[in-house]
Amino acid sequence: MTTPPRRPTRDAKDSASTTDWAFNERVLCSKKVRTIYLWGPPGFGKTYAAFNVGVDGPLFAVTLTEDTPMAELRGHYLPVGSEMKWHDGPVTTAMRLGARLVINELTHGSPDVISLLHPVLENPDTALLTLPTNESVRPAPGFRVCATDNQPPEELPPALRDRFDCILEVREPHPKALEQLDEPLRRAALRSFALEPDRRVSLRGWLSVQRLSSEFGLKGACQAVFGPARGAQIHDALVLGEAQN
Repeated sequence: MTTPPRRPTRDAKDSASTTDWAFNERVLCSKKVRTIYLWGPPGFGKTYAAFNVGVDGPLFAVTLTEDTPMAELRGHYLPVGSEMKWHDGPVTTAMRLGARLVINELTHGSPDVISLLHPVLENPDTALLTLPTNESVRPAPGFRVCATDNQPPEELPPALRDRFDCILEVREPHPKALEQLDEPLRRAALRSFALEPDRRVSLRGWLSVQRLSSEFGLKGACQAVFGPARGAQIHDALVLGEAQN
């Protein structure tokens, strides 16, 4: 029996790492990169980029929690009349179709989910997922995985971390996601991103404020999104910041 070649191990610091979105997007578009770990603060457009940059075919996405069962990702049997029929999960379907698979909140995955991902993230010549049906699924050409998280790669188990071709760090919001904000909210968002993590307002929060402000007014939208006390503080800071511009 021939033993498949081992992927050479490497430290996370040796992977491609940058805060430049232009470079990050080059990596996301590269056909030579199969697996990417994209990490950084919440609300900076990581999922936006994973969904929109370099995607030229089907896309499947999952968001992991500690309670996400492996079967939900791989697939499972379901009753159809008097029979039990197999139904692929999003991971298996993406492999079959050669699609992009986006895995959000990777560090929240349970040990069972992580064990499932090990063969999925392998090199193309060794990636192989065996289903309970005894069918073995190899990834079709074009299959790629982009995992996103707020935690640095050091928080991943070493064997999982080593399976990512590239590790990209995000320290600034994605410009196209930021462009969705009106100019006053964009300026406020940029100011908030420079604050300490516990005071920072995510891009998702600002987008929610913009969406609701036409119905509830700016102050009402801030309070609806962030709660009465913090919403009032954010509104007052926003108004003060605009008065100083």
